[in-house]
Amino acid sequence: MEHTRLPYQVLIILIGCKYSSTLLYPASSSLGLTSSVSVPIAEFYPERRILIDWCFAISYDLPSDLSSFYSIPIWPGFANYQTKRELPRTDNNELSLYAKYGYNALTQTHPKDFSAGELYASIEDAFISYGFHETCLLRSVCELAKHPFDDMHQHILIDILTFILSPTQHDGFLESEHVYKLAYEQAELYGFLGNDCGQLYAHCKHDILGLISNVMFHND
Repeated sequence: MEHTRLPYQVLIILIGCKYSSTLLYPASSSLGLTSSVSVPIAEFYPERRILIDWCFAISYDLPSDLSSFYSIPIWPGFANYQTKRELPRTDNNELSLYAKYGYNALTQTHPKDFSAGELYASIEDAFISYGFHETCLLRSVCELAKHPFDDMHQHILIDILTFILSPTQHDGFLESEHVYKLAYEQAELYGFLGNDCGQLYAHCKHDILGLISNVMFHND
């Protein structure tokens, strides 16, 4: 009896969920995510508690109708479930269709995307604003390749730092950013080969990763 009733029970559940609107939210709803990294600088001011804080805030507009789940430039084959979800390769007669959505057929990018070179340039500017030399990002790439994070202590922050500071893990450079690509991939190679990153990037007087982590060597 239990085997004959199970399909009907499953069917009832599916029918009940068919018209569910649990994925939709009231109009103008948004989700905000905030994370921060704080580094104490007690060695400079031991009598005070002073922190250097990097704050990252991300805001998402929550879907209020079904059209929110469909972006034509990114998912042109939404109606065809066999189509791979990726940026489309358009013909000349289709350029005008995608142009109004901001799609660039020459670079295969969406207007909200940014390249690896743009990301690294913005991080360099942030370092300069905090008093660090711009080559400290190159040194950080080198240091991480020389001393990777411990696999036993993985979390989302480690994953983000590893991805950003490992330029060979992504293909995010534009063709016009070959100088950036060469410089950062070379920095990663220097570290992988065990070179002295502090000597190679002598203008950077501070090991940024050393401010938030410690290098530990396991005894043989």
